Amino acid sequence: MRNRDEMVLNLLIQNCDEIEQALDRFNIKSFHDFNNDNVIKRAITMCLISIAETTKLFTDQFRNEHDYINFKVFKAMRNIAAHKYGSVNFEMVWEIINRDIPEYNKLFRKLLAQIK
Repeated sequence: MRNRDEMVLNLLIQNCDEIEQALDRFNIKSFHDFNNDNVIKRAITMCLISIAETTKLFTDQFRNEHDYINFKVFKAMRNIAAHKYGSVNFEMVWEIINRDIPEYNKLFRKLLAQIK
């Protein structure tokens, strides 16, 4: 099932890249910029939901081989964004997209290179 895991990693990288591209396109450099733009907040939150949904597609073999990845974090992020959208803590989203997403993007790229 390596092809499936490769597809999942490509989708995750695409979503991480889309977050970075959106921030660049709309020149979002600070939390203030981010928090004052409802369109960018919604677009990036949708990317985070997509990342969380996509991580569910990994094979069991992949999950077992990479048990150091905390997949529950993605599920929790998705549940908060999808079910409590009006009460999303956008400061937390800002932290996630600046701290966690770049690191996950690097990890996903590394894992993809290992699969290929």
